[in-house]
Amino acid sequence: MLDFSGPVNFLGPSPKAVEAVKEYARRIRFYPDPNPVELKTEIAKYLGHGVDATNIILGNGSIELIYMIAEAFSCGFKAVIPVPSFTEYEKAALRVGGEPIFLKLPDNFALDIENVKKAVTEDTRIVSICNPHSPSGTLYTRETVLDLVDFCRKKDVIVSVDENYIEFTKKSQDTTMIGYVKKYKNLFVIRSVTKFYGMPGIRFGYGIATESLIDMLQTVRQPWSINSLASYAVLAAFKDTEFIENTKRTIAKERARFAKMLSEIGGLHVFPSETNFLLVKIRNSKFTSTMLKEQMAKESILIRDCSTFVGLGDSYFRVTVRSSRENSKLVKTLRDILKNKALF
Repeated sequence: MLDFSGPVNFLGPSPKAVEAVKEYARRIRFYPDPNPVELKTEIAKYLGHGVDATNIILGNGSIELIYMIAEAFSCGFKAVIPVPSFTEYEKAALRVGGEPIFLKLPDNFALDIENVKKAVTEDTRIVSICNPHSPSGTLYTRETVLDLVDFCRKKDVIVSVDENYIEFTKKSQDTTMIGYVKKYKNLFVIRSVTKFYGMPGIRFGYGIATESLIDMLQTVRQPWSINSLASYAVLAAFKDTEFIENTKRTIAKERARFAKMLSEIGGLHVFPSETNFLLVKIRNSKFTSTMLKEQMAKESILIRDCSTFVGLGDSYFRVTVRSSRENSKLVKTLRDILKNKALF
């Protein structure tokens, strides 16, 4: 099977991260450090932008952090979620008695700040967005997100910015919000090593926020959620500059080529992306994304049927950028299927 459904770096993890796991494997006999200050300090150095170790909280993947921030609110709160978006924001709110308020994004997936502001009420406690946006790959400007954060600060509303894909972008340093966590006490930035660093099995995420918000989250954080091998792997990956640069260069090159090939297939619209995946819309309503997923699976290729995203219909699917050869194979298979269906 060729898996284009999961948006994880197809290059795999950093070789240095793998070596670190091997080197420190025998240390699994010991409990991990419950408060790894040195690890947080190294993450702060990696992030830059004036971030300190006291601005960082660790989680078992970004999922734990998404659920952790929801636990900080009283039952009955409202969570504004511009959709389509990552489904766990909704689940996290529902799990603790919150009410998700869905706000449909425009067709180009731009973040309409004025509409988001209108959706915020006195019961709203959090607004959850992802930047770059998932599943479209759209990158929002820092000014756009700051406008929202500043508005929500006056309303005592947390803005959770999921930056899981930001390291794929060329403009990551110009768009990240991590440099503003000390200024805005209502800003919570979430990252992980799952997507860019290709380590979903490690389960390591980290949140960046003002010290007072970090202290509050520590009261609801589950103990012992970070294992020691994950810590060693993450530190090694962050220092592997060769892997980082190669990933950025390779993904950017293959994404442009992949998008061009898909765009040349009649009946498809490929959305611009700053990440390692592409969102595609099928223009012919007689052929759905679910039907395409099933046809592709018969050819041993997995794609993401996006009909399950709130705010998207059954004409959208997503594909992850992989190697040149694999991307070409998907395009050929897709073209053959659509041709057999006489869709273009």
